[in-house]
Amino acid sequence: MKIDSKPLRYAHAEGHTDVCYTEDGQHIITCGNDGDVRIWVDIEDDDPNSHCVGENAVAVCFKENRVYVATDNHAVQAYTYPAFDKDGIVTRFTAPVTQIKSSSKIEALGCSSENMEARLCNLEGGAPLFVMKEHTGPVLSIAICPHMKFASTACGDGNLRVWDIDTQKIVKEVSCVPKCNTFFDAKIMCRMDFEPKEGKYLAFPNKREIILLDCESWGQRMTFTHSAIKQAMSQCLFSPCGEYLAGNTISGQIAVWEIGSGACIDVIEHPSSINITAMAWNPKGNGVLAYCDFSGQLGMLVNCYGKDSSAATDIADDVEMIERVEDNDDIVDDLIENYESDDDNAISLQKIKNETMGIVDHDESRPASRRDPTPAPATVPPQAPFQPSATPTHLEHRYMCWNDIGIVRCHTAENGESTIDVEFHDTNLHHGIHLNNYLNHTMASLSSTVVALACETPSKLVCISLVGNSKEWSAAMPDTEEVLCVAAGAGVVACATNARLLRLFTPMGTQRQVISLAGPVVTLGAFNTAVLAVYHSTDPGYSDQHLAMDIVALNGRQVRSKTVPVPLTPSSKLAWLGTTDVGSPCAYDNTGILRMYDVASGVWMPLCDTNTHSKGASDSWFIVSISEATQKVRAILCRGASFPATAPKPIVAELSIQIPLCEMDTEKSQYEEQLVRWAHTTADVDVKTARETALKLFALACRSEIEQRALELMELLKDDRLLPLAAKYASRLGRVHLADKLTNLAESWEKETDKLNVAQTSHFQELDTQETYDVTNGDTDLNASLIIPQKVKEKKTDVDTTLKPMPVKSSPGRARNIFKKQATNTKSAQSPLSLTERTLVEVHRPADNSENDEPLAPLEGETFVDWFTRNKTVLEKQNPDLGPSELTRHGIKLFKTVQGKATNGTENGPKRKLDEDTNGSDTVISTPKQSKLSTFAFVKKS
Repeated sequence: MKIDSKPLRYAHAEGHTDVCYTEDGQHIITCGNDGDVRIWVDIEDDDPNSHCVGENAVAVCFKENRVYVATDNHAVQAYTYPAFDKDGIVTRFTAPVTQIKSSSKIEALGCSSENMEARLCNLEGGAPLFVMKEHTGPVLSIAICPHMKFASTACGDGNLRVWDIDTQKIVKEVSCVPKCNTFFDAKIMCRMDFEPKEGKYLAFPNKREIILLDCESWGQRMTFTHSAIKQAMSQCLFSPCGEYLAGNTISGQIAVWEIGSGACIDVIEHPSSINITAMAWNPKGNGVLAYCDFSGQLGMLVNCYGKDSSAATDIADDVEMIERVEDNDDIVDDLIENYESDDDNAISLQKIKNETMGIVDHDESRPASRRDPTPAPATVPPQAPFQPSATPTHLEHRYMCWNDIGIVRCHTAENGESTIDVEFHDTNLHHGIHLNNYLNHTMASLSSTVVALACETPSKLVCISLVGNSKEWSAAMPDTEEVLCVAAGAGVVACATNARLLRLFTPMGTQRQVISLAGPVVTLGAFNTAVLAVYHSTDPGYSDQHLAMDIVALNGRQVRSKTVPVPLTPSSKLAWLGTTDVGSPCAYDNTGILRMYDVASGVWMPLCDTNTHSKGASDSWFIVSISEATQKVRAILCRGASFPATAPKPIVAELSIQIPLCEMDTEKSQYEEQLVRWAHTTADVDVKTARETALKLFALACRSEIEQRALELMELLKDDRLLPLAAKYASRLGRVHLADKLTNLAESWEKETDKLNVAQTSHFQELDTQETYDVTNGDTDLNASLIIPQKVKEKKTDVDTTLKPMPVKSSPGRARNIFKKQATNTKSAQSPLSLTERTLVEVHRPADNSENDEPLAPLEGETFVDWFTRNKTVLEKQNPDLGPSELTRHGIKLFKTVQGKATNGTENGPKRKLDEDTNGSDTVISTPKQSKLSTFAFVKKS
């Protein structure tokens, strides 16, 4: 029996229209773009009850004598039925609500929104039961399993996601949704539905067919289509009995299939071929289907179940028998021979047998071996490659890059033409750039020397130089290799390809190196001549991504690399990768945790929890840059979204860096956090402030009557200038024993000087034996230091003179002061990756001493360490009153004196200025940006 279509009638103004039934099936409820909600007795009702709820109403749902409406204030408003009085707000979003979904078996309300969120809400309001956040586009629709075990969402980013409600994890992800920027421009809404009885299947539209997924193995069970269907399917909906499936196309066609047989009952054409926006089955199970279209009209189909359903029931029983019989292939083959049909509207039982019983058809004429029907454990999908500080590629107006150098924007017109704008924060660096995006570049990176652009197809790297005369160069990838990520630093341009290769170029286009990555790339970062490459170290687990990072640094012709794992919050993904202003690698995940890698200690440290700075649960932060000097994170607040809009230009906020120690609401923890943070970052803090903080922490320990903690703090800090102040404070409090211990502590440090001197000597020996690099400017030193620890020297330079050590700075006390601040400005601060290990001894500056023992001439090319070891006994005899530390300082001064005489051949050699540049003398490196490592650099005779 053919399906009968009732005449359409006007319901609402033109625009998106929604429809649902009351639970008893007596009334139809519609809402539309005019802001009215209408209650119809039947489609022929000429005077429906109308209620205005706002300027527009996008979605409506009926549940337990209440009507839930998505209003224009982005809220889900509850109304009583039939009085239609306001009964509270269930939930509120920051963008329009796109769908409200529930059923008689579900004690919750599913809501989706344009703010890239979907929620499972309590019917009485309050906090959401489950928030689905991992969307990068507007959420178009939502569906909930009748047992509330699974939920499904379709997003404008192109993916359909299935969520496990109990674990709140993604268990299945399918790319079947056409990408779109907003719900109101989406022709295909991809509205899916779970089987209403047991929730065994999930149906969703995909192009011109509807696919049925098994909710246990998430394998494809059946597909439904028809030769009369000419356009893409937009929605699908199970009947209340679960035996029929209705679907509609974007051209207004509505088709109904019988699930048991897969036969198409009928295909109904819309009189005006207008897109159907919503469908609803009558809960009575009488085969009535109501629908609304984009023009605001209400329609109805009757007899959708057909008349003769006995044959379909028999075939469905046979399918059940196939599932029960697992070991008898002969019976299965007989069933296939009896019931296979050449009808285009039928679904082949051969396919059902293969999918339900796990039989693989190696030969078309005869089924072959079987596989284990037990599905493999579900894992999260691997994270796709992305560009840091970039917005999704499907947006018409998007950010390609936003960092501390500038902003790269991409604008796509309706006709497909695309342009790229480059804006620099400092106009003295370079003027703005505007160019046509002929190659459809989707990736960009910006540094102080180059703008790097790349596209996947045709895969080509294009770079615009910001220095020198040459303006642009390009490099095409070989064969089928495609660029997935790109990064630009001041001294390097890098791109990662799908061949798992990391290709490195100089800013002017010289191919520098090709490196193989150990897994699929996720993202890239760059700082000066160092590249950070993050990739999948192994396949993702049940809920976590397994990522690793290669830190690759270029130093002249040398290339060095260090691999470290990348920590993430459980069940999160990497959202941003970059470095601080001094080169420390940083990673930010989508849960809002920012971490920094300290190469000196080889550990990742959490720096900032951006969630503490958010007001709403759906707010997120878009990281721009991180400054260790000011201890600030520059980021953009995205309300109800994961990325900022291009217009109006968003405001960049500054978030304070704070290490999450325990009990941060106490004064003790706040002081401890400051000391820990200053010790591991290049903070712009003076010694006085650091000592005051340490003394306050010492005072808290004394007031708490924990003398051992106070003593432990002083032993940890080892600041000889802070020790007298602490002892004086302890005396004033009447802590006599503590004051005595602090006094004795200074004497114990004196006794340990010998051990420190041994450590110093071994440090000199290690520097002398290892390969070193000569750093001629601060930038090069920063680049080299990203992977070379402080124990490694600079590279030796060939000159015509003998080796001589650089002068070494000192502090007035004998013990190392952990708060000692470099005499460089903030911008010249060295990267923590390049600093010496903080436990190494600082070498003190030699004091002015008029005494000058008889010089001991060094041998040709002899270093200070060798000279001091050879003459240590003589020096001890000549200076019996000097301790080990004083003897070392005296030896340094003496060695400089005798070496100067040997070099210049005059008595004035020791008083020669350090910056003198004479023929045959060494060039002394003294730049404000040099690291501590460069203090110990040597130069080599040619």
